[in-house]
Amino acid sequence: MLSLQIVSPAKVIFEGDCSFVVLPGAEGQLGILPRHAPLLSILRKGTITARQKGSKKTFEIAGGFVEVLKNRVIVLAS
Repeated sequence: MLSLQIVSPAKVIFEGDCSFVVLPGAEGQLGILPRHAPLLSILRKGTITARQKGSKKTFEIAGGFVEVLKNRVIVLAS
């Protein structure tokens, strides 16, 4: 499982465990699975998709940054 946290300047948008996350990276889509290599990337405007126990959650962002480290995904979104 991955721990996903999506934070905007005003509040925490989402915090929970996911099995898979897709992010709109600057150079294309980023797919993150458990035990992903450490990563720091710019995000472009688009949709974050998180799979949670058979369901799918989506979040629209205007851009931001993502850090992946030790099964934890932190998104700083604008």
